[in-house]
Amino acid sequence: MLRVLLLLSLWLSHVPSLVACEGCKAPSNVAGASGVAGIGASFSWSVLFMLGMLAFVMGGMILMMVRACRQLAERRQQVTVESH
Repeated sequence: MLRVLLLLSLWLSHVPSLVACEGCKAPSNVAGASGVAGIGASFSWSVLFMLGMLAFVMGGMILMMVRACRQLAERRQQVTVESH
């Protein structure tokens, strides 16, 4: 649980960089980091965020499939034991 809170606090510290406006190419940063460096950092963080979300969703789907396969294997073993 401590790891989750630590990762959440780390992610929240970079929220202004993650919400860059792609239409106007300017980050909506309350700290005032603008210009080329601010835009580059914002787009770098937004790409990493999108890749992280993709990995999170795919990992969750794989975890669900593995659990479902294990449950099916357990049920199949129970059925074969009961039938013999």
